[in-house]
Amino acid sequence: MAIRDELLIDLINRTEMEGGGPRITIVAEGVVITGRLAAHRHWATQIADRLGDATLPDERFAEDFVREAAEPLAYPPEFLHLQGCQLISGASSLPTALGEFFRVPLSGVSAWSVR
Repeated sequence: MAIRDELLIDLINRTEMEGGGPRITIVAEGVVITGRLAAHRHWATQIADRLGDATLPDERFAEDFVREAAEPLAYPPEFLHLQGCQLISGASSLPTALGEFFRVPLSGVSAWSVR
């Protein structure tokens, strides 16, 4: 997002206030990704919960996401957070289903559409 997109920033901030947002499709670095906007804390907490599962070898990484969830929100936001993501186009080496949660820097977003 070379040009500051105030409408997208407002959409992200409203998502933060309300805890969840609409479905959105973005173009980031030439890749089209779709998913639902997620609040930053929800995004980080959900990942921490998954990594914190004692049956997984990755549980020690959960601490990083717990710390991330506790960080104060930046204005303007530097990232948008998506859940239920799907890759629509782009590098063929990426799986179509990117996973439940995805983080994209706003500086890389060149276009977006709410659906």
